[in-house]
Parts: sequence; C-alpha cells; structure tokens
Amino acid sequence: MSEFISKLVDEDIDSKYYRLHKSLKYRSDMLGTITVPKGFIYDHESVPLIKGTSNRAGCIHDYLCRFDSKPIVTKSEAATVYFEAMECIDGTREDQGYGRSFDRWWRRWVKSFAVRVAIGYFHRFSVKSTYEELKGHIA
Repeated sequence: MSEFISKLVDEDIDSKYYRLHKSLKYRSDMLGTITVPKGFIYDHESVPLIKGTSNRAGCIHDYLCRFDSKPIVTKSEAATVYFEAMECIDGTREDQGYGRSFDRWWRRWVKSFAVRVAIGYFHRFSVKSTYEELKGHIA
C-alpha cells in the first residue's frame, strides 16, 4: 500500500516556489520508495485552476518530472504516481474522519489528466536546479 514515510518540511521562497528542508520519502505501489532530497525546489501543485489536493503529491510529481530523478520515469508514469499519491492523502483524511468525497475524486482525475497533457516542463530541469533557473522558465 502506498504511503508517505516522512512529513513535508519546506519553506516559502516566494509566493510560488518552495524548498525542502528535509527529505520527503514516499513508498509507491508502482515504483517502490522515492526519496526527494533536502534542498529540492518545486512549486507545490502546478495545476493553476485546481489547487488544494496535496502539496506532498505535488512535490513527488515535480521530482519525477526532472530528467535525473531516481527512478527516471515517463511522463505518464509520473502522472500515475501523482494520482496514486493524491489517493494516499485522501485515504489519510478518510482515516481521520473526513471521508472520501466526489470533489476530491474529481480533483484527482482532472489534475492527473492535466499533468499528462501539459507541455514544456517534463524532463526540462535537473533535480538540483536553482530557484533562478526555475523562475526564469516557469511563469
């Protein structure tokens, strides 16, 4: 069963970008354990119209979209793991008494589809890309 092994510990760099202060570990049913390294810079969730599903899942997805992530995956695989991680978060909420809702299911599917069809970002940057490199490219 997929699960986040560690908590998300990050800091705001600006209103869009964040830097991990501690490695984020996620156990994926599809890929095994994924470790996003301390210092990784990312933008939480990139789907601009539908935010609020999972910043942790967004971090895992952004990491898998880098050309030197471990493991190196296809765009489709990164989107599948993103969906899996969003489901994992919803499972946690369910365990805390919130229950699953159509709203969260709908958001997961739309966001997963959006990252599958988006162009221009996949395998464009390194895991060690700087804030300046990312900011110069992604508006």
